[in-house]
Amino acid sequence: MTTSTATITAPARNTVQVKKLQAASRRLMVIPRDPERGRYLVASAGDPSRAYQVSLQRGELAGHCTCLWAQYGGINCKHVLAALREHYASAGRLSFWPNRDAAERQHRRILPGERLYATLRPRGQRRREHNS
Repeated sequence: MTTSTATITAPARNTVQVKKLQAASRRLMVIPRDPERGRYLVASAGDPSRAYQVSLQRGELAGHCTCLWAQYGGINCKHVLAALREHYASAGRLSFWPNRDAAERQHRRILPGERLYATLRPRGQRRREHNS
């Protein structure tokens, strides 16, 4: 019997997957526990009486969550995205993207993360209207 030592890498996320997670994260209630240390409680989408603990990594666009999806290898679940949105709320609105090219097309400040990028639209800045 032979054993394989090949490494398994997670498939790259596409824009649709990231945008679905982003939309789901916007519907979740976030309770700051210790925002200075990046600690939040995020309500479960399926069971509002349950909340997951999220710890954001200082200076990075990533975090750890206690949900099952994250515990089994998921990176940046919807609970982490919700906590990041809350964490950056005073600076502006975050939009998440699967790669740097997609983020650069937004012409905003880019925050790189773990297999994820975000753009930050400063507070008070509205979308440009295109007049024909």
